Amino acid sequence: MIHPDTVQIIIDRSHIEEVVSDFVSLKKSGANFKGCCPFHDEKTPSFMVSPAKGIFKCFGCGKGGNAISFVMEHERVSYVEALKYLAKKYNIEVVETELSEEDKQKRNDRETLQVVSAFANTYFQNQLHETDEGKSIGLSYFKERGFTNETIKKFQLGYSPQSRDALTKHAQSQGYKIEYLEKSGLTVVTEKGQFDRFRARVMFPIHGLSGNVIGFGGRIMHTDTEKKLAKYLNSPESDLYNKSKTLYGIYFARTEIVKKNECILVEGYTDVISMHQSGIENVVASSGTSLTIEQILLIKRFTTNILMIFDSDAAGIKASFRGINMILEQGLSVKVLLLPEGKDPDSFAKEHSTQELQEYINAEKKDFIQFKTHLFAEETKNDPVERARLINDIVVTISLIPDQISRSLYISDSAKVFEISEEILSSQMQKLIVDRKSKEYTKRVFDTQKHHIQKQLQIAEKKGVDSYSYTERNILYILLMYGLEMVKLPIVETEIMVKDYVYSEVVEGGMEFLYDIHKEIFTEYYEHVSEKQAEIDAYLIHHTNQKIIPIIVDIISIEKELSSFWRKKESYVETERDRLPFLVFETVITYKKRRIELERNKLIEKLQEEQDYEKFMLLSNRITVYNKTINEISKNLKHVS
Repeated sequence: MIHPDTVQIIIDRSHIEEVVSDFVSLKKSGANFKGCCPFHDEKTPSFMVSPAKGIFKCFGCGKGGNAISFVMEHERVSYVEALKYLAKKYNIEVVETELSEEDKQKRNDRETLQVVSAFANTYFQNQLHETDEGKSIGLSYFKERGFTNETIKKFQLGYSPQSRDALTKHAQSQGYKIEYLEKSGLTVVTEKGQFDRFRARVMFPIHGLSGNVIGFGGRIMHTDTEKKLAKYLNSPESDLYNKSKTLYGIYFARTEIVKKNECILVEGYTDVISMHQSGIENVVASSGTSLTIEQILLIKRFTTNILMIFDSDAAGIKASFRGINMILEQGLSVKVLLLPEGKDPDSFAKEHSTQELQEYINAEKKDFIQFKTHLFAEETKNDPVERARLINDIVVTISLIPDQISRSLYISDSAKVFEISEEILSSQMQKLIVDRKSKEYTKRVFDTQKHHIQKQLQIAEKKGVDSYSYTERNILYILLMYGLEMVKLPIVETEIMVKDYVYSEVVEGGMEFLYDIHKEIFTEYYEHVSEKQAEIDAYLIHHTNQKIIPIIVDIISIEKELSSFWRKKESYVETERDRLPFLVFETVITYKKRRIELERNKLIEKLQEEQDYEKFMLLSNRITVYNKTINEISKNLKHVS
């Protein structure tokens, strides 16, 4: 385990906005930052980062936490791994205490794939630069492609030798187990034996957002018509590598993407590398696969503008239209760049200087919908039937754009190009939007009903105990928000500190929390409370129990302010703080009422089964006392409401 002093240093140095901005494009919003949530699909940013509080909170999906929990959730790593990530980011030396055997095994199982991938990456690079085979086949290939030594080293390009199991044998000699080599996809194990997946290929390591190698792509270096081997081969799916969620070059491009507020999308590895070598670094590739929603959302973390570069192949352009529709549906703008005939991004970049390339991009890139409209208008001008079909296709594309003004402008432009009534196109577009929203609404209703049924089943299974969670959260809320404030309570007219009043009623009154997690937060609060609210907030936000953090974030991220309308009108509106004495009193006695009701209901269940007359009467009397107390509390609640 990491030493507590080291953990505290990591917590102190980790700035939430710096950590999150490595993965999400953030914009200033008052004292906070705002961006699109990396944990769910959203078109309108609802992901907030508060540097003052050291927390993030998505008001769309509900996820929230601190810098550590963000890394854990985003990178799918353990608490310890998240700490190590932050330590590396802030150049903090990690001091560890001895781990238990169980903890060691758990950590090793998670980290071994990463270690194996890093080992293989070093091996492939050494093979490329240090062996005769690698130099004569692999390095000469990269040189022929025009890649400089600097570029080769930057992208950590490598070579896998022709020997059947060279990597596998070398890895095993270094202590790496075959099961992990197989899980990583580096080794293929069959009944006939084991062999290297990428043998006789030049290697392109695939990096994740954090810069770690998560997989590989390999290009075959010889042609064997009998075996019909794939020209390009990727690592199989693993705990590290998910092809549909990965973009080649994203690690090297992300900073430049944010800086230029544009992501250039190309097809292959060499396209990316050549563009980078030519000085255009905001470039990524889908690695020859159809664009996925996950890849689009990955780009959206850094920018809402995409430039897709095509060669002059019309079939290839049209094949990409579906992917472009998906991009538009996610609220991103798309431009396209058509390269001269016979050119691809790789060859075109090599033939031009950085300035020439940038000037060409700026001059020739076109809005996608306008490009598509003019392309189809020319192709179908002599075929009315095909023309009608393609006009409808363009209207479908326009209908996917979330922004109403943009849709209107595109409809107007398309009407002029196709020489058709703008009203007709607009009417068709509205019909498509209504139909799609109707389907979405039906799905939401179904999902809501399904969720409601599941929730009811859960409540039934827990015999109604879930209903008491809300009142416990309310107690925690007034403690965290107002625990150190003095209030003059209504009815009793007693002035007391909020935390002292809560303690006397809950603990001394024998009203302990039902939920263990709430009970733990309650206990931790009183054990670590000081004269400064910020200190207890900071302690709980960075608690080692990760189940505590989302609850704390949910509570302290609620900010209630007067609307700008009332502030402008200088009208007086009663705030929560103005009603604080009543809020505290009401929260506590409501909790007491719910707890007494629970105990009463338990007695009623016993009463129904009790056969002994004396015990029956004893239970009845206790129930009567409970009912009187409940009625008295209800009167007090009406009095303060």
